[in-house]
Amino acid sequence: MFLRKHTSAVMFFLGISLAPLLVPGHADAIPAFSRQHKTECSTCHTIYPELNEFGDAFLKNGYVWPHKKGEASKGTEAAGNEWAVISGLPQQIPISLTASADLAYDEDAADGNKLDLSARSITLQAGGSFRDLVGFFATYNLYSQGMQRASILTTPAENTNVPPGNSPDLDELFLVWRQAAGTPVNVKVGRFEPKLSLWKKSNRILPVPSYASTTYRVGFSPFSSDATEDGVELNALLGNRLFVAAGVVDRNGQDREDGYGHISYKIGGTDLKGQEPEVDLEHDSIWDFLSVTLGGFGYWGQNGEFDGDGIARNLNNFRRIGAEADILYKRLHLKGSGSFGRDSNPYFSLFATSVDSRAYTLEGEYYLGAPVNLVPLVRYEYLNAGYGAIKRFTPALAYAPLQNLRLSLEYTHSIAPEGTGNIAFASIAFSL
Repeated sequence: MFLRKHTSAVMFFLGISLAPLLVPGHADAIPAFSRQHKTECSTCHTIYPELNEFGDAFLKNGYVWPHKKGEASKGTEAAGNEWAVISGLPQQIPISLTASADLAYDEDAADGNKLDLSARSITLQAGGSFRDLVGFFATYNLYSQGMQRASILTTPAENTNVPPGNSPDLDELFLVWRQAAGTPVNVKVGRFEPKLSLWKKSNRILPVPSYASTTYRVGFSPFSSDATEDGVELNALLGNRLFVAAGVVDRNGQDREDGYGHISYKIGGTDLKGQEPEVDLEHDSIWDFLSVTLGGFGYWGQNGEFDGDGIARNLNNFRRIGAEADILYKRLHLKGSGSFGRDSNPYFSLFATSVDSRAYTLEGEYYLGAPVNLVPLVRYEYLNAGYGAIKRFTPALAYAPLQNLRLSLEYTHSIAPEGTGNIAFASIAFSL
């Protein structure tokens, strides 16, 4: 279910508070990158941890400074730090630390603990590149209160972005071979979130809770579109505005791999190489302020229930197909996401019963900008994963008094077949 009225609601909202801190994808510009390139966090972020257009280009460029700025920085590095150029090692230890704490109020808490304050997580992150040829990223959770308890729950809303069966300590660890063998193709290998959605689960001003369209699960199947997996991915930027990706995921206990693909195209705004558009100062155009990114994805996979020998039985063949849009006009940011799926046997039963699923997410944000650095936003979500229709409406505020510090306040009203739920949630997250 998308939200249980009582205890599961508390665990869900508290458990996924670590979502902004976990994985790279689009929200990768950790402070280690800021120190490495001697630039402000706002170079790549709007309000931490959401990326702006230049930050997205930095990500797609394999953690290497895009366009001409990369060439300039390389020359400066060679002048005073020959050892770094010769060895290919980063000049500084590329490690960052992030942490979060949260406060949740649930009027209907089953245990009577309506107000719950918790230091939620402490996470180490590392990222950078070797001679601009190979990018790397890793996330290790030093402490995550409640994550194990929340992650084993089977309902879609209680998916904490830590897939069951994986260690909650090491979330992602991968290398990216940039422009492999002189081609435009980047090769990513390791544990990572497969490139499906336009946005990674942490690439949002309000990552709590995750989008219904990417985080939901069906039945007993642990799969969700934003879960980290072990795999190999090929991705490439074709021209300046078309991005494509395809990959395979290795699952234990079976003799076949999952496959997936993604395609997206950006119209207007800063292109995917970090180059800003030319502006005619004498004639205004809507495209001076507007950018539209359209994307689609598909995932085909198989999982099952493990027996005593670690072999998957009562197999479930599943697929997900989705379409998304990202619209940025001046300070207004709109996002839309839809996902459709079919699972042939999500309950791992001897007598298979297929389930069709669909989920939608709509979100609007408005950046008030400096010196306020406040973002009001509203989100609407719909999910039907075989349990009946569930709807969720969330108004929220996010505030960044410092570039590496985010405060957020949200209220969520949910309507589910078993009843309604209301939760107020406050969170603080920082990175250094």
